[in-house]
Amino acid sequence: MANTELLSKIDAAIAEKNLLKHPFYQDWQAGKLSREALQLYAAQYYKHVEAFPKHLKVLAARTDGVLRDLILENLAEEENPAHPHPKLWRDFAAAVGVGEDDITACPALPGTKAVVGKFREICGERSMTEAVAALYAYEAQVPEIASTKIDGLKKFHEEADKGHRAAWRGWLEENASGNEEQILASTREALNALWGALDAVHKKQEVVN
Repeated sequence: MANTELLSKIDAAIAEKNLLKHPFYQDWQAGKLSREALQLYAAQYYKHVEAFPKHLKVLAARTDGVLRDLILENLAEEENPAHPHPKLWRDFAAAVGVGEDDITACPALPGTKAVVGKFREICGERSMTEAVAALYAYEAQVPEIASTKIDGLKKFHEEADKGHRAAWRGWLEENASGNEEQILASTREALNALWGALDAVHKKQEVVN
């Protein structure tokens, strides 16, 4: 199996389900979202951001060598004491009016639970290539998504996640192996879960409005 061909198919799947195409982000970029919508988004998506380092730890425990080093490097960026990603997200939440207590007390919507559960399952139970493909599918989109947010989140997320995107892609180019359809299926499951998390927030806001 040619890894360049596999990567092309993964990139095509990401392009098809790119989160910036989602109606929620479309409304955000058009300036149509209410403050309440951003508050709900901040509280819900925080649960995914907070869980992400835990997914990396689960995957790191299952592997060794170059891939484990790559995962631990990514994890160190996520938990960097100077700019831990969950703390940056809490700062973003505070900027739209969501306090520390509110962000932790807010019950997870079904779509939010699903995205956290899906990434945990893929990182904990699927093949290494499937797990890395899912992580790449997520982090391939983060730099551009970060550019739509407040400056502090943009500055640190965008630069760090460009590095993460390149690292995951580089590993896939050199090491991807296994059943191509299965790898693509896991990638699409991850993308659909991310999309579903936004669905949950967007539909909830439509009901409120």
